Amino acid sequence: MKHGQLALVTGALGAIGREVVKRLDAQGYELILVDRNAAELSELSQLCRHAQAIVVDQTDQQSVSQLAARIRDDLGHVNLAFINAGVVIVGDLLAVDEVDIDVQLDVNLRSAIHLIKACAHNMAEAGSGHIIATVSMGGIVALKGSATYAASKFGLRGFLTSIRGELRSKNIHVSGIFPSGVDTAMLQYEASNGGSPLNFVNTPQTVQAVGDVFERAIKGRKLEYYLPYSDSVSGRIVSCFPWCIRYLEPVMEWLGERGRKKYLARLQANQSGAKSEGARS
Repeated sequence: MKHGQLALVTGALGAIGREVVKRLDAQGYELILVDRNAAELSELSQLCRHAQAIVVDQTDQQSVSQLAARIRDDLGHVNLAFINAGVVIVGDLLAVDEVDIDVQLDVNLRSAIHLIKACAHNMAEAGSGHIIATVSMGGIVALKGSATYAASKFGLRGFLTSIRGELRSKNIHVSGIFPSGVDTAMLQYEASNGGSPLNFVNTPQTVQAVGDVFERAIKGRKLEYYLPYSDSVSGRIVSCFPWCIRYLEPVMEWLGERGRKKYLARLQANQSGAKSEGARS
């Protein structure tokens, strides 16, 4: 049990965030939960044994700066930081507007860098810590229709790789989690709004599977963790030869469209089942 140890979770209200919060709470961590919906965040914190809710909109630079200052100066030793907030807005470059571009860069990259830096300051003063961030396979293989998202995740991967060497002497560990498509509200949005079919070449992962990888990262402290590992092998090979993507895309998109249709049909069936169950009750 981790009684007395403090963990920070951003994006706490998302499906992955909630799964990790549940696991950290069960392990006895004291929790600092960060997200932008005050009412839902309060409800989540009340389900935990010892949790503090901090409402922050990560598209607001002043709010992020204020949180960073609290992490550095006011919260005590943060033993574990899970930088998890993320957003994707699908669409070809010429179709998305500047606001959509900025939102993704702000949440996925800019605010993540500032909060990771604040956590690193906090941990360096205490002499230990572990920073884990949700990246994405979109940070290894760039998909058309989500260029800004890919740019933000490629940037986050590079940032984590760089600081790992810088922070090693401070006894601060750095890890990134790289899942393929995960069955969350974000993926459901992509499935219904023109997101890349390559997200559906394989069956989407569960949030429980991501939670398992998160726990492996806590114990193993390696730089990168992939889910599933098979996707990471092909993804890293393709990323070494990005010119080959144009030749692979037609087949992969055909497979992905089949997977998308199956995924949407399963969602519809689950929703219909839930409605029927609700009617009977």
